[in-house]
Amino acid sequence: MTPRKAATWDLVKVALLSPMITVIVIAVIIGIIRLLAGDGLSGLGSAVAAGWLAVNQVPVTIGGVTLGILPLLPTLLAAAGTVKVVAEGASTARELPDLIGIAGAALGGSMLVTTLSLAVIADGSAVTPIGQPDSLQAFGYTLLVQGVAVLVGVAIPSLKPILTEFAVPATERVGARGGLIAFGLFIAGGAAMVFAGIIAHWGAMRTMIDDGNTVDGYLGLTVLSVLYLPNMIVGATAISTGASAQLGTTVLDAFDVARGEVPPLPVTAALPETSIGPLGAFVFVIPLIAGAVLGWYCRSDDPVRHLRAVGIGAAVAAALMVAAAWVSGGRLGELGHSGVNVPTAGVYTFAWLALGGGLVVAVLWLADGGFAGRRRAAEEVGDDLDDWFDVPESGSVDADAGDASVDDAPDLAGREAADEADDDAALADDTSTPGTDAAEAPAFGTDPLTETDPGKH
Repeated sequence: MTPRKAATWDLVKVALLSPMITVIVIAVIIGIIRLLAGDGLSGLGSAVAAGWLAVNQVPVTIGGVTLGILPLLPTLLAAAGTVKVVAEGASTARELPDLIGIAGAALGGSMLVTTLSLAVIADGSAVTPIGQPDSLQAFGYTLLVQGVAVLVGVAIPSLKPILTEFAVPATERVGARGGLIAFGLFIAGGAAMVFAGIIAHWGAMRTMIDDGNTVDGYLGLTVLSVLYLPNMIVGATAISTGASAQLGTTVLDAFDVARGEVPPLPVTAALPETSIGPLGAFVFVIPLIAGAVLGWYCRSDDPVRHLRAVGIGAAVAAALMVAAAWVSGGRLGELGHSGVNVPTAGVYTFAWLALGGGLVVAVLWLADGGFAGRRRAAEEVGDDLDDWFDVPESGSVDADAGDASVDDAPDLAGREAADEADDDAALADDTSTPGTDAAEAPAFGTDPLTETDPGKH
C-alpha cells in the first residue's frame, strides 16, 4: 500500500508550520512599528522572541516591569493555526501511534521555538530592556496553550470514533454540545456589553487615541486596543454572571463601580464611570437566556435525563468560563493584578445555567402533564419504580444498542444524529483510501458511526 503522504513531511509540517508563520507575522508587525517610530531594527530578534512568548501568555518583563495580563487575540489566532495544521495531519493518521506522533511533533515544534526565544532574549539582555523570563514558566505556559490547541486539532477528526469506542451516551454528548453553545451565548452577551460601552464612551476613546500625538502613536494605541478586546469581553462576560472584575485599581460588578487608575488604552474607556444601580440587574438576562437555550437544546421526554444533560452542559460552560477568566487576567505592572474572580465566575456560570435550564425542564415537564403524565406512563410500563422513570419510546430499540441507547430519551438521540449528519457527510470522502480494502479502513479520520443506527447515538 502506498501512503497518501510522506510521513516525515507530515511531521515536519505539523511541527514547524504554525510556529514559523506566527514568528514571521510577529517579526513583520514589530518591524513596521519600529520603522514608523524611527527606532530602526536594532534588537528586533529579542523583541520577536518576547512576542512569541507573549503569544503563549508567558509573562514578559520590560524595563523592570512585569506584564502578566497579555492580549488574547494573538493567542487565539496562533492557537487556531495550530488546530488547523494538527487537524489536517490527524485526518491522515491510520493508527493511534501515528496520532500520538503528530501531537508530539506539534508540541515539540512549539517548545523548540520557545527554547530558541529564551536563548535569543538571554543573548540580547545586555543591550535591550527585555528581561529574561522564568524558563520553567515559559515552557509551562507554552505547553498549556499549544497543548490545548493540539488536543482540539486531534479531536476534530478523531473524537467521534473515540466516543463510539467508549459508548458515550447521547445524554452526555448533547449536554456537552449544549454547554459549548451556552458558553458562546455568554461570550456574545459580553461582547454586546463591551461594544455598548464603546459606543456610549466614544468621545473619551477618541480623546485617548489623540494622545498618541503621531501616526505611529495612533496606530499603536488602536492596535493594542483591538488586541486586548477579547480580554475585555471575557471580563464583561464574567460580570454578567455576577462576578466582580478588576482593571488596574478600578473594581466593578453589575451594580457598583469603584473607579481608580486604569491602563492608558482607548479600549478601557468602555468601562462605566459610575454605577448604573438597579439597572445593572438587566445584565443577568444574558445568563438566563443562555440557560434557557441550554435547557431547550437538551430537551428530552424524560425529565431525569433532561436534567442530567443540562447539568453536564452547565459544567462544561463553567469549566470554559474558568479557563477563559484565568487566561485573560494577570499582573499589570505596578497596577497589580487585573482580571476577574475566577472561582466566583465559574460557580455563578454553573448556577445560572442550571437555573435557566432547570426552569425549561420544569415548564416542559408541566406541559407534558407533570405527575399525572408520569402516572399515565407508569400505567403503560408497569408499577416497578425503575420503569416509572422510563417513558415508553416509539419504535423498537436495537438489542445491541447497549447503554448508549437504553440510557437516552428519543429526542436526545435523534438530535445527536441530526447534529452529526453534516459531519458524517463531510467525512464520507475519507472512508476509503485508494488501494485499501474496506476492511482496512483507517481508525482515525473516518466515522464508523455512519453505519450505525442513529438511535444508538
